Amino acid sequence: MKSIRAICVDMETATIFSVGFANKIPTGALLLVSDQPMVPEGVKTSVSDVTVTAKYVEAHISIGIDALKQLINNGLTVKHLKF
Repeated sequence: MKSIRAICVDMETATIFSVGFANKIPTGALLLVSDQPMVPEGVKTSVSDVTVTAKYVEAHISIGIDALKQLINNGLTVKHLKF
């Protein structure tokens, strides 16, 4: 099966970015996607939720803390997408 990768933003995160942009507030988000509902084996179950939590949450939190530390240091090492 062919692997498909995409950048997606949910409605709540899009709202945060829109409000941040409108008010000139630096905004960021770190999302952990735990399911792929478009494929049968990707539908989230309680078992898959426990598996994803055990495998990825600690690293995910560490990434978030590292990103905040970089922002505290004037964001010198933070990469940004500009449109």
